[in-house]
Amino acid sequence: MNSADSAGGNREIFVAVNGRDSNPGTKSRPVATLRQARNLARKVKAQTNDRAIIIVQGGTYYLPEPLVLSPEDSGITFSTAPGDLVTLSGGKKVTGQWKPFRDGIWMTGVPRGLSFTQLFVNGKRQRRARYPNYDPSVPGKSGYINPATDEQDWPARKLQYDPATFTRQKWAHPEEVIVHIFARNYWGNMQWQVKDVDWNAHLIHFGRGGFQLNEIMQGRDATAIGKPSRFFVENIFEELDAEGEWYLDQRTSVLYFKPPAGVEMRAALVEAPLLKRLIELRGNEETPVRNVTLRGFRIAHTASTFLEEYDAPSLGDWTIHRGGTVFVEGAEDCSIENCFFDSVGGNAVFLNDYTRRMRVYGNKFTEAGESAIALVGTKNRIHGTNHPYPSDNLISNNLIHDCGVFGKQTAGVFVAVGEKTTISHNHIYNMPRAAICLNDGWGGGHIIEFNKVHDTVRETGDHGPFNSWGRERYWCLQQSHGPVSHGAGNVKVDARERTIIRNNYLRDNRGWGIDLDDGSANFLVTKNLCLGISVKLREGDYRTVENNIFINPANPPGFHVGYENNHDCFVRNIIVMNTKFDNPELDINFTKGKADGAIYQVIYPPLKGALMEQIDHNLFFNDVGAFFITVITRDGKNQRYMLDEWRALGFDKNSIYGDPMFTDAAKGNYRLKPESPALKLGFEEFDVSGAGLLPDFPQQWNRR
Repeated sequence: MNSADSAGGNREIFVAVNGRDSNPGTKSRPVATLRQARNLARKVKAQTNDRAIIIVQGGTYYLPEPLVLSPEDSGITFSTAPGDLVTLSGGKKVTGQWKPFRDGIWMTGVPRGLSFTQLFVNGKRQRRARYPNYDPSVPGKSGYINPATDEQDWPARKLQYDPATFTRQKWAHPEEVIVHIFARNYWGNMQWQVKDVDWNAHLIHFGRGGFQLNEIMQGRDATAIGKPSRFFVENIFEELDAEGEWYLDQRTSVLYFKPPAGVEMRAALVEAPLLKRLIELRGNEETPVRNVTLRGFRIAHTASTFLEEYDAPSLGDWTIHRGGTVFVEGAEDCSIENCFFDSVGGNAVFLNDYTRRMRVYGNKFTEAGESAIALVGTKNRIHGTNHPYPSDNLISNNLIHDCGVFGKQTAGVFVAVGEKTTISHNHIYNMPRAAICLNDGWGGGHIIEFNKVHDTVRETGDHGPFNSWGRERYWCLQQSHGPVSHGAGNVKVDARERTIIRNNYLRDNRGWGIDLDDGSANFLVTKNLCLGISVKLREGDYRTVENNIFINPANPPGFHVGYENNHDCFVRNIIVMNTKFDNPELDINFTKGKADGAIYQVIYPPLKGALMEQIDHNLFFNDVGAFFITVITRDGKNQRYMLDEWRALGFDKNSIYGDPMFTDAAKGNYRLKPESPALKLGFEEFDVSGAGLLPDFPQQWNRR
């Protein structure tokens, strides 16, 4: 390597698909693999203390094993060559000779022992042969069938199917089959390998699986299955009957595929994902990986992980597989930027335990098997000087959509046992559940701002664009889901710093836009524009909701199961309800009866003390012509309060019922006219036009 290959104390090492690992890594004589480039970078650092920039030239690089970066790799930048499209693949090409089989199905031999759970043809993920056939028309509903009976075992060990709706085929190898099924309450889904099928009794007996949801209630709330559950079965040769379906017979090492119209199999690019992780940054708190950058890559072809080991990091509804296509543990000041995570099999980016000041910026995530970005710590190992949790990380300017292909209890950004995460300027949509989820109330200090979020909770029930739980040491299961009424306790012992949700554009038509669920504490929710959704404050404390706009929410702002003598405040908000706003296709129970024009919904108010510390200086309006709220008391009675009755309880004494006078709501302009009564209440105008992606988001990913 000569002086022409270095600049400003940095050494450039080049990688090309036609390179050789025996080369020195110059531009004219590049190496062939990222692993060899990493090894050369280590030598550069040891000999000169220069930082290495590894420049990867165009093409697809099939990694035979994960690229592991350790503390000795600190300072390395991996970047694509300017203008080049570089794919880092965790799979391999399927290069056998394709020939017709029958009924439009083609077949080819594969190497003996080769096993994979996904297949890509010409860059597009295909589907394992399944019943019923895939139907994308209504996500989470079409392409599914229901069990025969409502009473199933709990924990689930078998599934009673209805022969009238089930397949007529008999499977030669039921032990290969995978069941994908929603829990009856639709908080998420689970997968099981089939143990066997009793065709006479119409029973599918489960083998391994069912660990994809966290059952904390021991009351079957999260994981029970029954007649409302929808399911499909896959990996069945006898069900290979639709275009885009495939099946791998590992006994004969033959791959079968029914190509879509127009796909010529003898010329097609066929790729099978093999690796679960593609890149790992592995250090520890004492000796972290520092200042490593990954920039500009298309990252693809990793294996599905929904039957790998899961754990419950905290008391939220989630369990999660601690793995990702890019897996980071024990790292500081590293960056994943301007990359395209294309249809990876599990979580795309996973920041595990000790990670500090990580920057996940300007990336695109589409069709990930599970979550796009997860930040997860380990609570039972946090002692003394041991800090196995993510902190001070930036998740910004990312495009995230259509993720959760396999797992439905998934999110665009998920945090558990972490603190001080900034989640900003992301555009997240078409998600099966929440876009952003905080699984617990540990730490706090998160800033969630200027995100553009819409079309979430498409396949599950409850929630909305944002969801949190706060099931920490003072949270009480009997307060939340039983008859007890008491104070919140010292919630700031766990939620040490305030989490701020501000200046976000949130649009949906179901659930709650900002769902501060079981025990969520120490939040400021301000200056958010919420269209079709609102906010829910379940039991918790020290939540201030101020200066937000809620337009035609599917559910009115909700105050549920409040703690006695809490410090919650709901002030200077604009709430507009419209009884004509409805979504009749929804059949989840919690949305029933929402379109009656109620301004607030109160469920199980505290037995002692005020509902909240303050509810005032709000502007509300509906097409009913009058303010009212609905209340469900702890003895199950339904009550309605008109404005005078509500004020007699000490609330909204200075609030106003009246038209907020938006500039042009029909065209999405929710600026207020100068004569708006909201301004007289102290409402401060805000602008969310800057929510979503920033101008420097990579244009090449916007076009793909």
